Amino acid sequence: MKIVFASSEIVPFASMGGLGDVAAALPKALVEQGVEVIRMMPLYADIDREKHRLEKCDAELHIPLGNAWFYGSVWKQECRGVTTFFIHNVEFFDRPGIYGHAGHGYGDNFERFLFFQKAVVQLIDEWGLQPDVVHCNDWHTGLVPMFLQYGIDGHYRNGVEKTLFTIHNLAHQGWAPAEKFHMTQLPAHCYTMHTLEFYGEINVLKGGLVAATAINAVSPSYAREIQTWRFGCKLDGVLRERGDVLFGILNGVDYSRWNPETDPLIPANYSAADLSGKAACKKALQEEADFVPDPKVPVLGMITRLVPQKGIDLLAGAIGRIVGTGAQLVILGTGDRPYEEACREWAERWPGQVCSWIEFSQEKAHRIEAGADLFLMPSEFEPCGQNQLYSMRYGTLPLVHGVGGLEDSVVDAAEKGGTGFKFHEDSPEAFFQCLERALELFPDTRRWRALMRRAMKQDFSVVHMAKDYIALYRKIVD
Repeated sequence: MKIVFASSEIVPFASMGGLGDVAAALPKALVEQGVEVIRMMPLYADIDREKHRLEKCDAELHIPLGNAWFYGSVWKQECRGVTTFFIHNVEFFDRPGIYGHAGHGYGDNFERFLFFQKAVVQLIDEWGLQPDVVHCNDWHTGLVPMFLQYGIDGHYRNGVEKTLFTIHNLAHQGWAPAEKFHMTQLPAHCYTMHTLEFYGEINVLKGGLVAATAINAVSPSYAREIQTWRFGCKLDGVLRERGDVLFGILNGVDYSRWNPETDPLIPANYSAADLSGKAACKKALQEEADFVPDPKVPVLGMITRLVPQKGIDLLAGAIGRIVGTGAQLVILGTGDRPYEEACREWAERWPGQVCSWIEFSQEKAHRIEAGADLFLMPSEFEPCGQNQLYSMRYGTLPLVHGVGGLEDSVVDAAEKGGTGFKFHEDSPEAFFQCLERALELFPDTRRWRALMRRAMKQDFSVVHMAKDYIALYRKIVD
């Protein structure tokens, strides 16, 4: 079986979160299961071509966007059986960031990823790739199923490839003004209320939902939730119409990257059988955060994008009470300026208890996962979430809002087989009450360590995810 896997993000080249992690881990796991995988992503300016050993291909891209033609090149990397092609265009990708810079999205993101999507189809044709399935991810690849059918330049293609469209976050939809539809060169009937038109504009993600052979969300609960008004982002009706081909597959973890027994980025390694290194990691984190090192003081960790989706308003509504418990809180992330400023203000107000690192740092992320006692994820909604899975492997008990993949992966400590703490009401009060419950249990070392060990033994390996995707590919092809 051959899969072309198209994504706007892939770790370690360029990533903003879970999509990049999945685009790194899933193809590698698929290859290990005997699947041929060819990945395609844009070649952004921030990608170091020498460091990642990219080689320029003998290929030129000639991509039409309406009446204008845009030219580009293709670069290649082969690693651990996975071939990755990088699609480059000077005008669209020789700029900092992935989707924007300095907190502002690029105004031509529709055109940038339109070029990328047409290039994916052009390469499939010119190189005779003949994939069984073209696996598309989020809105940046939402038009690929239509281009496979209708062509990229107004000439009908009638593609036979099956397509899978994976929703990593339904909230990001790729809107564009209707007057840009001519750039797609798709037939006029592709811009109707049944296809790309949405409230008088183009909705690229909707295109993927209506045109793909099958759709999946990144957790079973999220697949159900997005068919409801509350979580459907106005597309719940479209998703219900396609409910017979909508599936949910929980994301997995690449334990070669996230494993406290072997992690080179943490101060000391440890395991469920020997937790002594965990204490050393906690002490080191407290010192790095300028806290007084004390094994009896619970350390709360939070690694997140500072945006409304991640429940920052719940945190803000409870921050005074959280500090009042005596716990220490370490926050790592970037996002909306008001949230960044709030985090800085908390750190200034409570310097011995709150540390805010407003940055992106893989190294600090690993140290927080290893050094914290509790990991906070009060997300308003969460398609899957990765950090609760990392946290469990590191014996850092997740405290989560029971939505999406958080609901699917975390069992509350009050239940049989508990691996963390969970609340369901979307309010600061419910969040804080759940935290109080966790902190009341924390001094009971015997019970707490039993929870830690149970959480550390959970298996959310990407291998299981890969097997689920292979089964879905086969279902699509057959």
